Amino acid sequence: MSVSSDTKRPEGSVRRDRERGVTTIVVVTALIALLAAASLALDVGMVWESRTQVQNAADAAALAGARQLLGANAATVEIPTAQAAAIGTGASNESVGNASLTILTTDLEYGKWDFATRTIDTSVDLTDPEEVDAIRVITRMDASANGPLTAVMAQVVGKTSFNIRADATAWLGFAGNALPGNIDLPIAIDCCKISGPSCDADYCDWITANKPNPCPLNDPQASDTDDVTCLEFFATGDQNACWTEFDSGNSSVNTSDMVDVIQNGNSDEIDVSNGIFVDNGTKTPVVGEIFNRFQGEGFFNGSPSGVDRYPPFDGTEDSWVAGLPVIECQTSDNCAGGSPADVVGFVCFEIREIEVNPSKVIRGRFLCPSDPLWQECDIGTTTSGGDFGIKADIPVLVD
Repeated sequence: MSVSSDTKRPEGSVRRDRERGVTTIVVVTALIALLAAASLALDVGMVWESRTQVQNAADAAALAGARQLLGANAATVEIPTAQAAAIGTGASNESVGNASLTILTTDLEYGKWDFATRTIDTSVDLTDPEEVDAIRVITRMDASANGPLTAVMAQVVGKTSFNIRADATAWLGFAGNALPGNIDLPIAIDCCKISGPSCDADYCDWITANKPNPCPLNDPQASDTDDVTCLEFFATGDQNACWTEFDSGNSSVNTSDMVDVIQNGNSDEIDVSNGIFVDNGTKTPVVGEIFNRFQGEGFFNGSPSGVDRYPPFDGTEDSWVAGLPVIECQTSDNCAGGSPADVVGFVCFEIREIEVNPSKVIRGRFLCPSDPLWQECDIGTTTSGGDFGIKADIPVLVD
């Protein structure tokens, strides 16, 4: 009897073999997918880490460059010094694969910051300190500088490297804080009265073409041929200057605390991040104490803050240059809003006359950097000035 060698396998066994084959294919496919996902996760993490490091370097370089952008008293533009500071700061930072980051000189821009477009106008005169107030820094990891980030696992799917790029802009103009004793008077100026109805016009151009609240001096000196500005204080909301104690937490603006400011300056740092409460009204004792300090009477007997600057020199003080904070527009609040008003800068004002009775008026003029009296506006070297002629000492990142 013969036996066939072509014995037929049971159908169940064949089915199991097929299932094992399909399972193997699924497992291999899943492993490939997991490997691809793992490679993506690893390289994405490296990209994000590098992006953060490059951004930090750009931020630090922009701030360092901005600090050196203007010379003493903001009288000159020092682009070579700013460039060296930015590049040097970049070199002190590292990223994945780079112990030191190189910043290209072609990746530095200088000019005037435009908040409306959030760009730097590089077409301004780069030798004019009135025009230059910002620096933009680009940091990169690519073929131009520092080399691209080398891919690790992503090379499995054909990606060999990643380009990384970041930029930062630092601006010398954002309102900063005023240290204790920097501000002499409990007065804040309405931004819209000196910089256009939306507080977006150039300060010096505006006050030249549109003298704020013009009025004549009661007792003009020989050299006075033009109107000055009247800071008027009323019991209504119509006044164009506000009273303040520079307090961001207490809405009460009372006479005794304002008199203390006149006698001792602001006791606490003016923290513009919190704003300050303001008020309107006549505040006759406050106006009277400002007059006493101007002329050296009462508490200030023999030590006037004013000087007899203008002929005829008759012994009466007729000039006092003081720094004042500028606050957001008071068009609707009229100095009596229920919330703290944002401080948007600081301005210099020359007081010429103070009338206590019957009106409560301080007559004088706002100053620009071109004025010979500008240097007398001593509100402290660490006070930032916003966009009203006083350049900030401490730059801030705006982009």
